[in-house]
Amino acid sequence: MKNRRKPASQITPLIEDGGLFKREVRDVAVELVPVFSMNNRGDLVVKGIVSPGTEIEVVFAGRRKRQAAGLVEQMKRLRVQGVRTAMNGHEAISCPRNLRLPVQVRGTWRLRFDRDASGWEVKSYQLLAAQWVFADAERGAVLCGWPPAESENRLQDRAGAARSELAAQRARTGQPS
Repeated sequence: MKNRRKPASQITPLIEDGGLFKREVRDVAVELVPVFSMNNRGDLVVKGIVSPGTEIEVVFAGRRKRQAAGLVEQMKRLRVQGVRTAMNGHEAISCPRNLRLPVQVRGTWRLRFDRDASGWEVKSYQLLAAQWVFADAERGAVLCGWPPAESENRLQDRAGAARSELAAQRARTGQPS
C-alpha cells in the first residue's frame, strides 16, 4: 500500500489538528496510570481511567508529544514513590494500575476496534489530547498543549468542500461541469 503521509516538514498545525480533532472537543477528567507506549506513528500513548472505572488510552500526538514531557516526569516520580511504598509493605500500591495521577484533558474521543486472541472485535476508546492540566509538586497546576488550530474562514472551507463534492458527483455521473 502506498504511503500517503506528507513529510513532517510540510505538516502545519492546521493540517495536524484537522486530522486529529475531527469531532467535538471536550473536557474530560482522567486518572492517568504510569503505563506508557508508542503507537506506529510515534505518538505517546498513556493508559488512563475515567469514571466509572473504564480504562482508556490517552494519546499525545504530533507536536503535543514534546509538551507531555513534564507529565511523563510527574508519572515517573509517582511510580518511584509507589515502588518505595510497596517495598515498605503496602500491598495496595504494588500494582502500577493502582498508581493514578489526576489530569484534566481537553480533547476528542476516537473509537477503535482491535481483534482479541480469539478473533473477536474488541471496542476501545482513545482520548486525543489537545490540552491538559495536572498538579506538579513544585509548580502547582501546570497547563500544557495547545487548543486545536481552526481555519480562519470555516464558511469558505465548507463552501470549498461542497464544490469538491459536487464536482465528484458530476464526474461519477458523467455530467458536464
